[in-house]
Amino acid sequence: MITALTIFHAILSVLLIVLVLLQFGKGAELGATMGGGGGASQNVFSSSQQGNIFSKATTGLAALFLINSVLLSVMIAKESKNSIFDGEAPVSAPLNRDAEKAAAKAKEPATKPEAAKETETTK
Repeated sequence: MITALTIFHAILSVLLIVLVLLQFGKGAELGATMGGGGGASQNVFSSSQQGNIFSKATTGLAALFLINSVLLSVMIAKESKNSIFDGEAPVSAPLNRDAEKAAAKAKEPATKPEAAKETETTK
């Protein structure tokens, strides 16, 4: 079912793109090449009829596209029981606590015996 809806979604996408490109606009879109200068297409569609038919078809296809998108997402969400975050490690503590610990260590005075041991081990 999901495969059929995905194929239907792809077909809807292509049809919606073609329909939008066929509409007349302010510039010279693809609709101008399909008989925008006159001829047989003017007899079939007058300028007002063509706008109404294409705009209604675009609205219908856009509604189908939206409904199909929501339906696909709901069906896929119901099908998958796992999340991509299920195997992830838990989030660590905020970095503010690390900064507080570093500031507390900086306030503590360093003892001389520890400093002497460090210099002896490095030599």
